[in-house]
Formats: sequence, structure tokens, C-alpha cells
Amino acid sequence: MDFLRSMYRLSKERAAGLSPSAGRHRYPVRSFREALKGMSVIAEVKYATPAEGLLGIEESPSELASRFQSLGAAAVSCLTEPHFFSGSMSFLQEIREACSLPILMKDFIVDFRQILAGRELGADAFLLITEMLQADELEELYACGRELGMDCLVEVHGIEGLEKAIRIGAEIIGVNARDLSTLEVDPARHEMMAGLLPAGVGKVAESGISSPGRLLELRESGYDAALVGRAMAREDLRRELLSCG
Repeated sequence: MDFLRSMYRLSKERAAGLSPSAGRHRYPVRSFREALKGMSVIAEVKYATPAEGLLGIEESPSELASRFQSLGAAAVSCLTEPHFFSGSMSFLQEIREACSLPILMKDFIVDFRQILAGRELGADAFLLITEMLQADELEELYACGRELGMDCLVEVHGIEGLEKAIRIGAEIIGVNARDLSTLEVDPARHEMMAGLLPAGVGKVAESGISSPGRLLELRESGYDAALVGRAMAREDLRRELLSCG
């Protein structure tokens, strides 16, 4: 988990520089949970990965989000982490102004100021990674966002993370098939975990999804949605995947 430890430290440093407002917000919150049904596709604005570096995407965040919406995405995920993913908090507002889909702020969130800043810039939902946070941190951050009216995608990678998600009453659980130690993807993890997810929660498959056939398999396994990042860098895959959502 060296990668997660590094991201935790970097996120703490970034959070220390944030001064978000805790008062009224310009943007009303839209339901992320309600967009997840019938194998919805959450299309991701992502410009780089730790393994590959820059992905060669030339469109702006607003252009990408508009394109995703026109092709049939149910929601937009926005990477705001700058060091490894070339993201920015400012992307949230750009996307909010460009499309009407609910927006997930995807980052390595370790501090309530990140959630407040995301809410201020137009995010409707946020990500928490169970393996990255202690139980009390996870509970406090989850409660912070829910008090703001935001939905939370609680990400798990195995049984231990799932138990933590269940304990805080997570309403949306994402199973990430990527090993956070090696950054390699094991698609079989989606099927392995599917039957363990509680009834009634929104079930989201993450990582390693690049074909309509895979979306069908995930739907048959019981998932409500798939979060697709790397494949959204290619226009042909965007069309194929989003036409299936």
C-alpha cells in the first residue's frame, strides 16, 4: 500500500491549503445515486494515470463532459488529484457549467476541507477509499459529506474494506479491481465481490472496463453502474461504451 500512503500524505498537504466556505453554496446538489440503475456508465474526466502518464487527451474538461453527456453517460467522474492524474479542483466548476449530469469528485480524500471545496465548486458526490482511511476517519468524512447533501461512493478492494463500508452504512459501494499495491487490474475481483455486496445499495464496478461485453457481464453479476476512466480517452470506445449505458 505504498501508493496509498504516498497519496495520503500528498492529500493532507493539499488539504492544508484549502479554505472552503461552509455557508451557502452556488450549486444545488443533484442525486448521484438516482443515476445509477440498469448498468449506467459513469464517464471519467482523467488526463493521466500513475502507470501511463499523460493519456494524450486534448479536449478540455468542459468539452469532455459535454461529449460524455451527448453520448449517453449517466454521470461524470472528475479526477481532481494533480500529481499523478493531472487533475484540478477547478475542473469541477468547468464541468458543472458545461453539463447537467451529476458529478463525482474523485480524489484521495483525507480531510473534510476537500469535501467542502468540492461541494463549493459544484460536485454532487465524492469518493472515499476504505483501505486508505482508518475507521474513524472514514466515518467522519462520510458524515461530513452526507450532512452537505452529497452522495458518497465508498470504494472497496476486498473483504476488509467492504466490512468498513457496511459499518458506516454506505449507500453506494464501488468495487475497484485494481490492486493498490501493484496498480495491476484483476477483473475477476468484480465477480468475486458482487455476491457479498448488501442488498439495496448502489453497486458500482471500477477499473478494467473497456468493452460493451464487459458491461453486460457486470450487469448480470448484479452491478448497477460502471465507472470507466482509461477507455474514455478514446472516441471509439466512448461511443461503444456509452451507447450501452
